[in-house]
Amino acid sequence: MYTHCPHCTASLGTNEVLEDFPVGERLAYDLDRGRLWALCSRCRTWNLAPIHERWEAVEALERLFETAHVGARTERMALGRLADGTEVVRVGGAEEGELAGWRYARRLETRARRVRRTGWVTGGAAFAVVSLPLSTALVAPFFFTALGGSAAYQLWKRARTRLEVPRDTGDPLILSVGDLSGLRLVPADAVAGETPGLSAVPSPLVEEGRPPPEWRLELHRWGYRPLVLPESVQGRAMRLALAEANREVGKPRQVNRALDRVLELGRPDRVIAEAARTLHEGRAWETTLSGAFGPRHRIRSADPVLRLALEIAANEELEVRALEGELHLLEKEWKEAEEIAAIADDLLLPRGLLRRLRQMKREAGRGE
Repeated sequence: MYTHCPHCTASLGTNEVLEDFPVGERLAYDLDRGRLWALCSRCRTWNLAPIHERWEAVEALERLFETAHVGARTERMALGRLADGTEVVRVGGAEEGELAGWRYARRLETRARRVRRTGWVTGGAAFAVVSLPLSTALVAPFFFTALGGSAAYQLWKRARTRLEVPRDTGDPLILSVGDLSGLRLVPADAVAGETPGLSAVPSPLVEEGRPPPEWRLELHRWGYRPLVLPESVQGRAMRLALAEANREVGKPRQVNRALDRVLELGRPDRVIAEAARTLHEGRAWETTLSGAFGPRHRIRSADPVLRLALEIAANEELEVRALEGELHLLEKEWKEAEEIAAIADDLLLPRGLLRRLRQMKREAGRGE
């Protein structure tokens, strides 16, 4: 099997789960028809595996897919992730999906690497400007201009990001990303006196009706009374706050531990409820705290693993929608790839052999 895409020459990657077919970090297979493809991540081409290399690999993928984390599915196709991170597309559907958090976890690692890389480049350039006299006069103006421009862009980007919180008075309360740094996650059964600084007077932003069943979000700002955010804006508020708090965390070890906790708890609401209880009890999901001396319930003061797990859970619904759109696109690509695969296999095998093999397999399955 070729290791690079014949269409765009990009590497197809490798996997550690298939001994008979180690090529491809994103695979697709059809058990009924005996097809196996290595999908190119750059041009999205479905590269058909040679017929003599796919039989054992397809059987092995079917066994592995039973233990995979299924992010989304349709009647015709399912998208899952194996233990080593290999993405697998199963033609023929699958059981009900679990969580799509594994897809978002990869983005967390990419974001953390990008932030660290930017810091290294900036630090190296600053050292060169200071340590080399000749470069100071020539490079310093360009360096500080670029650094100032980057900082100004980040400030402008943060200033444009706003959260509108509805109020009984009619005019919404406009909150910036900086305001959300005081966001606190509190169990729903915690009384006002148990939350440091929380006023016993009901907030005007409390949504009418019952509060969230297991947790609530409170916003504490210097000089303002604490506010309980209504349920309609809780998801967006948590996503904005966590994206800012987790910009510099996301090492593979931390992301994997956070993802394991998310998959263990099973549902996003259970993840958030468990995180709220952990913060309320003053515990952590990792021994190293990022802000051990901050307020007990403040999300920004939680340990990195808990914050990453919260971000994965908060983005679960968005990831499910993204995966569903990805599956519809994969179905269109699969139809074209299947037509080509059928022609290629018919040219290599005697007429009707594949149909006879599928019939024998069904008979053997009924015999068991």
